[in-house]
Amino acid sequence: MSVQFSPVVDAQPRNIPGFNKLMFVDLVSLGVHASPLAVLDDFHVAELPFSAHPHAGFAAVTYVFEDSIGAVRSRTSTGADIVMGAGGIIWTQAGRGVIHEEIPAQRGQELHGLQLFVNLTSQHKSDTPRIMALEGKDVPAWRSADGDVVRVVVGTFGDVSSPLQPDEPFTMLDVTLQARIFVPLTAAQNTVFYVLDGTVTIGAEGEARQVRGGQALALTQGTATVSVEATSPAHLLVLAGLAIDEPIVEEGPFIMNDRSQMQAAIARFRSGEMGTLTPS
Repeated sequence: MSVQFSPVVDAQPRNIPGFNKLMFVDLVSLGVHASPLAVLDDFHVAELPFSAHPHAGFAAVTYVFEDSIGAVRSRTSTGADIVMGAGGIIWTQAGRGVIHEEIPAQRGQELHGLQLFVNLTSQHKSDTPRIMALEGKDVPAWRSADGDVVRVVVGTFGDVSSPLQPDEPFTMLDVTLQARIFVPLTAAQNTVFYVLDGTVTIGAEGEARQVRGGQALALTQGTATVSVEATSPAHLLVLAGLAIDEPIVEEGPFIMNDRSQMQAAIARFRSGEMGTLTPS
């Protein structure tokens, strides 16, 4: 099957109190909602927007961009209490359910981050919560002679692998592009390209699309080698995960496969089975 190109989608502003700026990518328009990405938000925040809240059925992922002045503090009912600075990532695989809080580590210092919700297949929706973290200094990088730098935050690129390997395959690359890189695409995965700055041309199998800063493109279904070429020096993210072909039911902070799973998750939360989180 040939590779399918989504429309090029502009990130849109979302107004939520406490955020200096929040841009979200419409994953429904890209044709990949919950397969596996359910949320892709690029945010700037300096205050305290979120109190403790539950998650179940997916992984809540926070990546701190290298240009971020501030750090994020992430706490969960598992006992994890992590402060993560520029270039680092916290992967909260909620599984059957966890209580979670994330705030800027220091009020008034702007945090620039990426929030992802990565759906889990039915096989892992009932797993025990697992919290993984990787500091910026420990993220390995692939470099080319042309000056391209690929920070391999999650997964593998070329001969470089991140220490952070979730239970289900996922790749997250933070790319500073001067010339060109090649990204493998398989039919088992969906890949989203989100460009923060600059302009790139993304091509496969004789088709190509130009994607500018503040835009996203998804490639799905086919197996190919994708060319990503800088039309002008660019900063982009490459996010690839399982193409999940399962029914979904979403309600608040839970993503499940059917109503009975959803009702069970709500019951676990109400009964305290997901644990508690004392005020910080």
